[in-house]
Amino acid sequence: MSNEIAALDRLQRACVKAAGALSDAGDDLVADLGLSTARMQLLDDLAVHGPRTVSQVARALGLSRQAVQRVADDLVRRDLAAYRRNPDHARAQLLDMTAAGRSAHAEAVRRKALWLTSVGAGLTPAWIEMASELMTLLTRRAGQTVQVPDR
Repeated sequence: MSNEIAALDRLQRACVKAAGALSDAGDDLVADLGLSTARMQLLDDLAVHGPRTVSQVARALGLSRQAVQRVADDLVRRDLAAYRRNPDHARAQLLDMTAAGRSAHAEAVRRKALWLTSVGAGLTPAWIEMASELMTLLTRRAGQTVQVPDR
């Protein structure tokens, strides 16, 4: 295994480990609000873009429509979101935050800011930006078709 491949392998394993740790910590941070990192991801999208169809949210987040539908239905059951009539489409309803959802989201954002301040202590803005750019590039490349060469 070349040094470059070995380094990329270590990076890939570190990313998976970091994703799990960040997700678990995020879940713990907002659990008492009836939220999770998955629910927050949808509420974050709705907070930025306003009411959207499940398909629109799924495309924006790079997730399957079915996965987003499950989380959206869970948010509706918890009264954190509601389906609204879509004037542009008879069957595709709009997902929108309820007052309870907006309140929970605002508190979660507040907590997240405090937590990220602690997590990021000692990291320079340049490091954070470089890591973000690298993760974005790796995400894009990972989504490309994998072709395994013949032996």
